[in-house]
Amino acid sequence: MRSQAEEQPLDGLAPEQRARIEVLFAKEWSLPRKHPLARLHGAPLGDYRLLALLGPKNNVGSRYFQLFLADGGGRLGDEPLALGLYNSGAFPAYNWIELTQYRPAQRFGGQVSDLTSQGLDGELFETLSGLVPPGGHMMVEYDSPGQRVSERMLTHGYPPVVSPLGHLMFRAGCRSYRDWYISEGGREGPRKLQCFKPLNEDIRREKEEQLRDELIGLLSRSEGPTRDEWLGLARRTAREVLAALGERHTAP
Repeated sequence: MRSQAEEQPLDGLAPEQRARIEVLFAKEWSLPRKHPLARLHGAPLGDYRLLALLGPKNNVGSRYFQLFLADGGGRLGDEPLALGLYNSGAFPAYNWIELTQYRPAQRFGGQVSDLTSQGLDGELFETLSGLVPPGGHMMVEYDSPGQRVSERMLTHGYPPVVSPLGHLMFRAGCRSYRDWYISEGGREGPRKLQCFKPLNEDIRREKEEQLRDELIGLLSRSEGPTRDEWLGLARRTAREVLAALGERHTAP
C-alpha cells in the first residue's frame, strides 16, 4: 500500500506517463517510503521535479535506484535521468551514492532539455550530496555521451576538479578524487569518477591545500607548440575553484 505522500509526486503525471511507472511497479520497483532516497522523490529541480524508485539490493547490500525527471506538463523524460546504487552503514566510508548511468540531456517527446545548459545539474548534485555524510563519497560514470567533455579532459590528464563532472562534485562538497579509468575485467562497470567528502575540518584543509597546489601548477603550464582544445576550459574552471577556495591567481 502506497501512502498519499508517496503518491503526490505521481499525481501530476499524464495517464500514459503514470502507466510507465506502474509497469516498473509490476517489476518489483517501488516508491522509496522511509528509505533515505525518499528525500529525492518529488524534489524540485528548476521547473522540473524528481521521481525516485527503489529496486533490489545487490550482493553486498547496496540498493539499486532510478531517478526520473518530470516536467510541468506531466511528461517524463523518455529515459531515466539516472540509474544508480546507494549504500549506507555505521562507518562514514560505508555511505556512498553512485550513478552508473547519468543522462543530463533529457528528451520529452521531440523536445530536448539539457540540465547542464540550464545550470540545473549543480542543484541535482547538491541534492544527491545531501544523502552522503562527511567521510562518504560519490561516484559518477563518464563513459556516456553526455559526459564526453569530462571523459576527454580526464583522459588527457587534467586534474579531475577542472572537468565538468569534477567541478560539479566540488560544488557539492567534495575535495578529493579518484579516477577509475580502468574497469577491472568489466566487473566495475563503466569508467567513473569518485569523489570524497572530507571527514573533518583538518582533512578538508589538507585536501584544499592539495587542490590549490595542483591548480596553480595547471595555471602556470605553457600551452606548448600544439594548442590543447581543453586547456582554456581547464584554466577557467581552475580559477573558479581557486576563487571558491579564497585564492586569487593571475596567471594567463
